[in-house]
Parts: sequence; C-alpha cells; structure tokens
Amino acid sequence: MNPTLKKTIAVLMVCVTTIGILLSLFFLVQTWRIRQPVTDKLQSALIQTSSLLQTTVVGLDVIDQVVTNVYSSTLYISDSTNALAQTIENTDQFFESAGSFMGEGINNTITNTQRTLESAQSSAFVIDNILTTLSKVPLIGINYNPSVPLSTALGEVSASLDPLQESLKGFQDNLVSTQSNLQVFVDQLEILEQNIAEINQNLASSQAVIEKYQTQVISVKAWVDKAIISMPTWVTTMCVIITIFILLLILVQAGIMLQGIYLFTSPNTSLKDIRVRETSAKDTGDIETSVKETGEIEISAKETGE
Repeated sequence: MNPTLKKTIAVLMVCVTTIGILLSLFFLVQTWRIRQPVTDKLQSALIQTSSLLQTTVVGLDVIDQVVTNVYSSTLYISDSTNALAQTIENTDQFFESAGSFMGEGINNTITNTQRTLESAQSSAFVIDNILTTLSKVPLIGINYNPSVPLSTALGEVSASLDPLQESLKGFQDNLVSTQSNLQVFVDQLEILEQNIAEINQNLASSQAVIEKYQTQVISVKAWVDKAIISMPTWVTTMCVIITIFILLLILVQAGIMLQGIYLFTSPNTSLKDIRVRETSAKDTGDIETSVKETGEIEISAKETGE
C-alpha cells in the first residue's frame, strides 16, 4: 500500500472516530441532563390528560343521569298513556252502552209505556163514561166531576213522553259522535305510544353506549394515573438503555481509532524490502555457517599439532 494513502486513511479514521466519540459523549451528557425536564414535561402532560379524562368521566356521569331520568320519565309517560288509552276504551264502551241504552232501551221503554197508556186511556175513557153516568143517577152518592178526565190525563201523559224520545235520540247521537271522537283520540294515543316506545329504545341504546364509554375512559384514566407515578422510572430506564448503547458505540469507535493509530505508527514496508531482507537473512546464515566450519577446521588443526 502507498505510505501516503495509508497515513491519510489512518488520519481520517482517527479524526472521524474522535468526532464520533466526542458526539457520543455530548449525547450521553445531554441524555442525563434533559432526563428530569423531560420527566417533568411528560408528567405535566399526563396530569392534564388525567384532568381532561376526569372531566369527561364527570360529563358522562351527568349525561347518564339525564338519560336515566328521561328514560324514567318516558316510561312513566308510556304507562300513563296506556292507562289513559285503557280508560278511554272503557269510556268508549260505556258511551256505546249508554248510547244503546238511551237510544234504544229507554225509547223502547217509552214506546211500550205509551202503548200501555193508550190501552189504559181506552179503558179510562170507558170508566170516565161509566162514572159520569153513575154520577147522574140520584141516590147513589157518586159525584164524579174531575177537572181533567182520567182518559184525557193519560193521553196528556202519553203525549208528554214524545219530546223525551226526541231528547233521548239527540243524546244518543251526541254519544255516538263523542264515541267517534274518542276513537280518534285512542288512535292518536296508540301513535304516541309507538313514538314513546321508539324513544325508550333509543334511550336504552344511548345508555348502553354511555356506559361503554364510561368504562373505557375510566380504564384509560387509571392507566394515565399509573403512568404519572411510573414516568420517572420509565425515563430513567430509557436513559440507561441509551447510555449503554452510546457506551458500546464509544467502544467500537475507540477500537477503530486504535486501528487507525496503529496503522499510522506502523513502519512502511514494501514487497521489495521484504525480498531484500529475506536475501540478507539467507546470506547471513551462510556466512555464519562458514564461520562455524572454519572454527571446526581450526579446532581439528590444533588437535593434530598436539
């Protein structure tokens, strides 16, 4: 490798890892510095959320109470409507019976009474004549001289019953008209009862929905209240995790920096230098061998001289 390129790469490695380590340390310090402010802001936001949820719970309670009261009122109206309809139906039957009694029963009775009076009038006319004749006979002591003869009185009674029949007929017609109006009113009451039943059904559905929302909001509020208490622990745990990650990142960057330093401080070697060193090492080995052989020769000469 070119020595200049190698040193350039080593310098870049050291510079980049140094900047990375400094940034990591900066983020590490900032993480623990903003831990408490972040905790306070999160707790404040959760407290506001809890207050809002509490207001929602109170509002749902009020709405539920209103719906319950309206539902009770509509049930009361429905019961009252049913009772009124039943009363009107009974009244309608009474009017029908009364109209039948007034128009037919009493008129038939009056007619029968008039017929009886007519028969009695005929008999009374005969009796009037007999009594009148007897009152003219001396020594009998009968004095029959009424201001209105019995037959005439009975005829007047029968005649006086004629207007009564007309009155009863008119009364029957009024009762029939009233009965018709009552039937219309009963029909309107039935429509009203159907509308009230639909309203009650809608109110029951609304009450079920409100109770469902109440359960959900209360559950969320309980979770938020727990989160307010646990928030410092959660934030601290997150800071610890971030710290561990940053420390591992610093270790990796430090390892890369050491590699860059080692690459920068290592001696420059090339293939030619390696070959020259290998050749020199071989030549040095041969010379040492020759010296050793020379030493052996000298030693042998000395032994021969002796």
